[in-house]
Amino acid sequence: MKLAITSEDQDLNSDISPVFGRSPYLILVDLDENGIKKFQSIRNPTLIEFGTGNTLAQLIVNKEVEAVISGEMGPIVFLILRNAGIKIYKYAEMNAKKNIKLFIAGRLKEVKTLSSGFP
Repeated sequence: MKLAITSEDQDLNSDISPVFGRSPYLILVDLDENGIKKFQSIRNPTLIEFGTGNTLAQLIVNKEVEAVISGEMGPIVFLILRNAGIKIYKYAEMNAKKNIKLFIAGRLKEVKTLSSGFP
């Protein structure tokens, strides 16, 4: 399974970015039955552009990600991800590695509608 996490830095000890489109980095994690198989971080290529969240969402779709852990996101980003069949999870205020452990344990809240997870 491929998981994407919006983060403040490049490694798994990084804090989760509280806002999807303003995330400096995206961490892509390949998970298998034993946990983290491998990961890579990508600097958000459109961080200073208008509509950066939409572009970042499309990058996630193109990377064939199955689930995203993030902070708040706008309605267009939400629809891009959901329409691609990507599940969205609201992060816990911990680092990326701890959020991955919570995700694997089924303890993160899946956001199925904007009103159910993001203000």
